[in-house]
This record gives sequence, structure tokens and C-alpha cells, in this order.
Amino acid sequence: MPPQDRENAPEQGEPVESSAQNYCRSKFCCITVDDTQQSCKDVAMKKLSASDVGQGLLHCTDVAGKGCHHINSLGQTDIEGLSGLQNVSIIFKGSSCPGCIRKVSRALESMPFLHNLRLRTIPLQATFDVEITKISIRGMMEAVRTKTGRQCERVGEGWQKLVVLSNPAVDLINPIPPAGVMDIERLRKHTFCIRYDAREIGARELLKAFQAETGFPIDLAPAEAYDEIPGDVRRTGCLTCVSSILTLPILILAWAPFPKHMLQYDVTSLVLATLIQIVVAGPLYPKALRSLFIDKTIDMDLLVVLSTSITYLLSVASFICEAVGSQLTSGMYFETSALLISLIMLGRFLADFACHRVIRSRSVRSLQPQSAFLVDMLAANGNTSKQLDVRLLQLGDMIEIKPGHVAPTDGVLLFGESKFDESILTGEDGLILKSEGCAVIAGSTNKSAAVVIRVSRLPGTNSISDIADMVEEVSQSKPRSQLIADEIACWVVPAIGILAVSTLLVWFLVGKLVRNEPAGSAILHAVPYAVSVLVVSCPCAIGLAVPIVQVVASNIAANHGLILKSSEVMTTARNVDHVVFDKTGTLTNKEMSVIDEHYCSKSKIFVAALTLALTSSSEHPVSSTVAKHLQCGSVKAAHVTNLATIAGKGIGGVMNGQTVRVGNARWLGVEHSPLVQSVLHKGLTTMCVVQGDELVAVFGLRSSIRSDAAELILKLKQRGIRVSIMSGDESGAVHRVATELQIPLTDTWSKCTPQEKQQQVKELMHSQAKTVLFCGDGANDAAALTQASVGVHITDGVGFADSTADAVITNTSLKGILLLLDLSRDCYFQILFGFSWSAFYNLFAIMLAAGLLIKIRLPPEYAGLGEMVSVLPVVIVPLRLRWKKYLKS
Repeated sequence: MPPQDRENAPEQGEPVESSAQNYCRSKFCCITVDDTQQSCKDVAMKKLSASDVGQGLLHCTDVAGKGCHHINSLGQTDIEGLSGLQNVSIIFKGSSCPGCIRKVSRALESMPFLHNLRLRTIPLQATFDVEITKISIRGMMEAVRTKTGRQCERVGEGWQKLVVLSNPAVDLINPIPPAGVMDIERLRKHTFCIRYDAREIGARELLKAFQAETGFPIDLAPAEAYDEIPGDVRRTGCLTCVSSILTLPILILAWAPFPKHMLQYDVTSLVLATLIQIVVAGPLYPKALRSLFIDKTIDMDLLVVLSTSITYLLSVASFICEAVGSQLTSGMYFETSALLISLIMLGRFLADFACHRVIRSRSVRSLQPQSAFLVDMLAANGNTSKQLDVRLLQLGDMIEIKPGHVAPTDGVLLFGESKFDESILTGEDGLILKSEGCAVIAGSTNKSAAVVIRVSRLPGTNSISDIADMVEEVSQSKPRSQLIADEIACWVVPAIGILAVSTLLVWFLVGKLVRNEPAGSAILHAVPYAVSVLVVSCPCAIGLAVPIVQVVASNIAANHGLILKSSEVMTTARNVDHVVFDKTGTLTNKEMSVIDEHYCSKSKIFVAALTLALTSSSEHPVSSTVAKHLQCGSVKAAHVTNLATIAGKGIGGVMNGQTVRVGNARWLGVEHSPLVQSVLHKGLTTMCVVQGDELVAVFGLRSSIRSDAAELILKLKQRGIRVSIMSGDESGAVHRVATELQIPLTDTWSKCTPQEKQQQVKELMHSQAKTVLFCGDGANDAAALTQASVGVHITDGVGFADSTADAVITNTSLKGILLLLDLSRDCYFQILFGFSWSAFYNLFAIMLAAGLLIKIRLPPEYAGLGEMVSVLPVVIVPLRLRWKKYLKS
């Protein structure tokens, strides 16, 4: 048994009952006793002897690395015997430049117990499977931190996070956690992060449980603003300030009209430069050495360490020579090394800060309110509300939203009626009336009367989070341009090292053979050129050119009600030359009206009840319209069992042992019925009902064309883009819409099944070499959305998270298609600028630093500005897209 397990195990023969609480906390842990796998809980309940448990602990699968001693369940697991894999996602703190990503990737790939690694760029997040039989989750997290040298935290799908402050006498790692707690992590001495499943336990219940267990109150830690500067950026800023403060006296002593290099001044400069080297540049050494010897990579940290070390050591050598009365003609002194480090740190700080502001500024997550008014329906003095932190909300809570206030989370309106402004999330102007039973989305603003809603989703997992997650997810899938950029960036750093060595060799030969200098003097004159080359180049701009544009474009799109779900769509959509629309719910409004209603049976009431039973649970526009029409006529639904929806066809079921179906005439085989034909000739959408093989009802529906459809199609045509309609509806209804929108009937397809839509889109793409955009609204469009070069799903803002499309329009406005095309074009030019600037900068800077421009030379101390000059334009220039007025023309 491992020593840590022996320390915590009870004495031989002691019943487990007294120590079961210390060992058996996770329902997912397994113990092998007498060659039989049993859960830890079962072992404890049987009160086996400690010797049995001791033997079992040798095979115990837990998450903490100490038998079952630590907290934490395995969350969402996939355990198969003792060879289980658990899916884990972790987010790394710090920058996400290509070198950082490559180091993290290599470090994780070298860990034998991790599999199926997937990385995203901004923020840097890794998802992988862990062999929990080989290492605990807590042990894995520590191994990842050690291996990568970066701080990280675990995240989970659907998890809620609560950061709390405990009493100094309490360690939350030790008490038994209540059911529903997934993970507890110590952030600081008395600050803990609790991750829990809100379906099992609420935040307020969680705090009460810990307080009851420990006997001390547990308070929430101060909320961290979403746009707050991260700790690593703040640390870089502090080190930059320290370096600047220490460098300033050195520069004064070197550049002021004082006697040159008096020993007292030199000693002062030596001390200050040494402090800078240790305090400011010191943290870079472990990172550089880890990358070189563990990750087997050469990164910018190594180049910085080499350059700063060379300049510092030469400065010390110059000081020693001067102190003994000789002179070292290196051309570098303490002001060189100090200024070099200060400018490098300044460049890194400005670049990291700019990236942070681009990523966090105007993000959808910033719309999340920090407080809510909890309603107490059982209060003695009537219904009262009290303000509380949104982090303490629980599922099922009733909260009051006052006029002018923002909905803190998603919910269902229980009491009252008011108008809400959802434009901040959907980009669509206008107020929406909400009455009892309506859904209220997080981030919308109440504009009239106070209402009470019941919480259905918590902050962190609500509509704001859904949109923000989808916006951030764009950076996980890389377009081809990003893959090329990453590959180039990985070769830039080694190439810089080779160029620096080549520069050193060339200038040494120039000094030796052309200037006839001694070897020592020639080397000293060549070193500054090599140092400048090492420092001035920067591959970060190459790697950031695409992700920064992705982040900016995704936020712009989200603010206009367009969610980009694929990074490739930003480079593909600009080439679209054929747009194919679904009809029902896409070019037409979802709200339809029943124009014709025919019953073939004498029992109209029975057929109406049958029809309502089949259609009431469907979300398809045709079925839902008929259901509402019948409900308005006070029809009561019949009892139908075995309901099944067949995409693109209809709905089937069984009533009194007989098959009943509702759907299109072709599927039901009644398209030649005179009654059906009479409805079709009117250009109406037809829905038929059959009992067995008998036609019992026919409904004719008409939908109005969207108000923005005609304008959109006109603008697409003006751009030279071909427009088509592809629908599962009857020909008459499709042709009527095409005629009103001035779309040639030769570019319309009707009576299409989902498979036929997919095949037709595929043929358009291949036969005509077209970049096809397909826009649809329903599940029957999923295959076509996936097949098209660009798939756009138009929805009312509900249920879009699982869409298979490349982009989702959440405000039902077709103008989102124009936004997508324009944004894609602008993104292409921004990415092109980023690559061009990076290439131009690195080429020119290396020529300048290497002394190829004979009359212009870049001293080593100023080469530290390289990262700032290289990265800032790539980060800042794309911000101009935020001020461009999209959809205004």
C-alpha cells in the first residue's frame, strides 16, 4: 500500500464503520475485495475489516491520489471495469501564442495516461481522456501544471462554479462534501473554488451544508469582473514597472553628462542591472530550460534568455576590465542589458494587455448582471423580494425583474406582463411583449412593468453563456490559414537562432578579414548584431493574425444576432456565389394561417380531436399552426399512442389499434384525391390526415413572406449571387413564393425530402463548382445545412446550441446573411494584413538588426521593442471592424 494510504488507514481489525466517512466519498470509486469489484460505499456499508479495505485500496480508483481520502466524484465518467477513461477539459491561464500552444501540446502528448487530445487557441483550452486507473484526477492536474509550467483549472459541461472564503480554522478539502459536489480546488490559503451539479444541490444549500459540517460560516469571495485584467497580465505589468524603475537610474548614470564610468557609478549600475536580471528576467529561465530540455522546443523565451544573458555577462566583463584598468570593446554596458529587458517586458505587457482587451471587451458575457431580487412567496408580510448575488440563485427560484432592469438569467414568466428589449442579444430592434408562460432570456431588459419569473437556467449555463460559448468555440476549430500560420510560426524561432549564428559568423569574418581586427575584438563587435537578431524577431504576430480576427468578428456577429459556429465559415463565406433558401419558416414567416379546412368524415369532432392529438406536440410550422387553429375552436385532443415524427413527411401514431397519420399528401398517398388537388391548385400548403388508408381531413395553409426577404434577395442579385428555393412543400405554394420574390421558377425545387435536399445541394456544389450557402430553419434541413459550403440556421433564439450549421441567426432576420458575407470579406483582408505585416516586419527588422542596411543599425537595447512593434498592429487594426456600420446600408 502506498505510504499515504497507510497513514490514513485504520488499524488492523478495526471496523470500517468509524472511518468509512474518511474513505468512501465517491460513488464512482471502486475497491477490489476478494477479487470482486465493489463500490467504496458498498464496502463501507458492509463494515468490512480494515485489513480488507487496506488490500482493496491497492486497486482503488479515486480522484485524489490517496485512496478514497479526498473529496471529488468523477463527474461525467465512462468507467468500464478498471480500465475507465474520463473526459476532462482544462483551461490554461496566460498567453496563447503559437509557441505556447505547441509547448502545451507537446507536454500533454508526452503524458502516457492522456489520450484524444484536442486544443483550442483563445483561450487556451485542452480536452482529453484520462486513464483514471493509472492516475487520479487531482494527481493529473498537478502533473499537467508541472509538465507545462502553467496554471490551469478544470471545467465541466453544465458545472456551476462557486468561489468561497472559509474561516482560517477550516480547510474545505477535508470535510465531507455534500452530494452534488464535483470538485474542490484551493485557489489561495483560505479561498476555494467549488464546482457542483446544480441539479443535485443549490448554491445556498451548498453553503449551508458546509457551514453545518465545519461549524463556521462560508462566504462568497468578491466577484471577479469578466473584463478584469488577468493575474498573469498584471504580473507582467508589475515586472515591467519594476524593471523601468531600476533601469531609469542606470540610463541617467550612462547618458547624463557625468564623468564617464566612474567606479561608483559602475558599481551602482552593476547592482541595479543584477537585480533586473534576477527579479525580472529570472522567471524566464525555468520556462526556457523546460522548453529546451523537456519539451524539446526552441521558443522565444529561450532567445530572450540567451540575448539578455549575453548582454549582461558582457556588461559584467566590461565592468571587470574597466575596474582593472583595461577596456573591453564590446560596445555594450549595463544600460544595454537593463534597457533590453525593460523594453522586452514592456512589449510583452502591451501585447498581452491588447489581446486581453480584444478578447474580453464588449463580450456577450459582460451582459450578465451581478445581482437579482429573490421573491419569498411565503413571507409573513406578503410576497417580498431581497437582493442577492446571482451566484446564489438556484433552479426553481422566483425572482422579480423590475422596470429598467436586466433579466439575470433564463426563466419562465409566472406573474405579470411586460415588454422586453432583446436587441442586445439578438441584434433585432423592437420590444417583445411577454405574458404568463413566456420564456424570458438572460440579458434582455424589462421596459414596462415589474414581473416575476421562475429560474430555469442558472448564470454560467444560460442564454448569455450559450452564445458566449459558441462565440468562443470558433477558436477551437482552425481554418486552413491558421494551420499554415502555426506551422510557419513553429519554424520561425529555430530559423531566428540560425540567422543569429550566421550573423555572428559573418560579422566576425568581416572584422577579421576585412578590418584586420584581432579575433577577440572581431567577436566582440559581432556579438551586438547577433543579439539584436535574437531579440528583434517575433513569430507571435504570425500566430495571432487569425485568432484575433476570429475573436473580433465573432463578437461583432453575436452583437448583430449572428452566431458563428465554425472558424472556416469566416474564410469561406466571402466566396459564396449561390444562396439556397428553404421556404417554410425561412423565406416565409413561421406564423401561418388555415385558409381551407375540409373533413371527409361525418364525425368532424372526432377527426379534429385526432388531428390535434397528432399535431399538438410538433414544432413544425404547419403542424403547430393547425394545432393552434383547432385549440382555438375548443377541440379536445384524442388519445393517440406511439407517436413518431418522420422528418420531411409527417407524424404517425396508433389509436384504438388503428394507424393514424398526418403529413403531406405524397407520403400519405392521397395526392391524386380531387379534394387535395383543389387545395393544391390554390397555391396553399397542404396537410392531410388519414385513418388507416382513408383520407379523413385536408387543411390548406398560407404563410406570409418575411418583410425583409424581398430586399435581401434583391441585394444578393445585385452582388451577382444566384438565389434558389428548395422546399418540401407542394409546387403551387413554392411557385407562389418564388413569383412574389422574383426568383425564376427554374431555380426552385419542391416536394424535396431531407435526403433530396442534401443531394441537390451536393450536385450544385460539384457540377457547377459553386460555393453554396444553404439557409434553413428546421430539423429537416440539417442534412442540407451540413452538406453546403456554408450552412446558416435561422431560429428565434431558442434551441440553437446543437445546430449543425456553420452559423446561426438568432433574431429571425435574414439580413444576417448579408452580415456574414460582408464580415467574411473583411476578415479575409484583416488576416491578409496580419500575415503581410508580420512578414514585412520580420524581414525588415532582421535586415536592420543584422546590419544589412549598412548606414542604419539597430542597437541591441532597442531591439527589445520588437514584440510590441510586431504584435500591436496585428491586434489593434482588426478593432476597426467594430466601428464599421454593418447592415446600415
